[in-house]
Amino acid sequence: MNRYWLISELFYPDEVSTGYIMTEMAESLATKHQIDVICGPSGYGHTEGKGSRQLSKKIRIHRVKLPAFDKNRLVSRLLRMLLLTLAMGWKAIRKVRSGEQVVLVTNPAFLLLLFGFIRKFKRFKYTLIVHDVFPENMVPAGLAKETSFLYKLLLKGYNAAYNAADHLVVLGEDMKELISRKVEQNKKISIIPNWADLDEIEPIANFDKNAYLGCDVKDKIVIGFAGNIGRAQGMEEFIKSYIKAANPHLVLSIIGNGAMKAWLEQYVKEKGSTSIYFLGNKPRGEQIQFLNACDIGLVSLRKGMYGLGVPSKTYNIMAAGKPVLFVGDLGAEVSLYISQYGCGWAFDWSDEKSLVQFLAGLSVWDGEIIRQKGLKALHAAKENFSKKKILKQFQQVLESV
Repeated sequence: MNRYWLISELFYPDEVSTGYIMTEMAESLATKHQIDVICGPSGYGHTEGKGSRQLSKKIRIHRVKLPAFDKNRLVSRLLRMLLLTLAMGWKAIRKVRSGEQVVLVTNPAFLLLLFGFIRKFKRFKYTLIVHDVFPENMVPAGLAKETSFLYKLLLKGYNAAYNAADHLVVLGEDMKELISRKVEQNKKISIIPNWADLDEIEPIANFDKNAYLGCDVKDKIVIGFAGNIGRAQGMEEFIKSYIKAANPHLVLSIIGNGAMKAWLEQYVKEKGSTSIYFLGNKPRGEQIQFLNACDIGLVSLRKGMYGLGVPSKTYNIMAAGKPVLFVGDLGAEVSLYISQYGCGWAFDWSDEKSLVQFLAGLSVWDGEIIRQKGLKALHAAKENFSKKKILKQFQQVLESV
């Protein structure tokens, strides 16, 4: 029986996507292997579950402790990330033995740099799961300029860190294309997407949207966004386009929290929009409700995010039988799904006119088109993105390292 070390800032009982994914991966691997987890403090963004789940006895959690920080303030967030990196890195140095399997996810970001250094003198087997591509993702988020000395220094450091892994796992074709330019030509790169929670998420016929959303949406089309409201999502640009469309048949529901939420709430208030609702955080256990409370699921990524991430929310939108409205760089993974499976609509930020026209033209008369695209989304989720299928791919890749 091999020992696997899973190293991630987020793990059970945190329900935010990375924590949930790494927990499910640990449970899957624990059917055959001993699993040790090095992770950060629980309670990230108040995303803890009820803690009632019984993890496998083969899973041991080594959790580091940190003081409280405000994760929506950049300086505070950077300080927390630095301390977390040092604490998690020190645990790894002390506990991981040569020849053991290490699976690291790109969160926290600085830990990736540290592991590039640790790998020089600890000869463990090393798989890196790439959820975010650093430092390139800092540019569209407005945190760095490609011409700056700091960015070029970080680029060199992170490229070396990606090269330190034996095997890289990425989320899609666009991310593989980008990572391939950062690493040596013969580096092993596998594409494994995230999955749809088909056992927990399904369409609910005649779901009472009014009761769940707390507003009257009868004879209206609800576009639903759920997830992190941060700098990379481009929600400020989408809301501007939504307001320009001025369509009385539309409602936009926004579930989640993040650095941009307060600014967006103030902007919507100033513009006097009465069809945009901020509903705050919802627990993961309510996904089936808030995904069925919309007619179309929104997935947005800021301009320049090509290859830098694939929002995991996409798969559960599809599992709920909802079509996907993607706004971002065309050619990104989600837009490829839409083209391949016919499960929604995709728009590039450079063509805002088409997006506004689409939003302005939507009405309840489009209900059958929306329904058909939703059925195609559900079919694609079942055929291509089941949890059983994706976790089997992970197990095969990790055992091949």
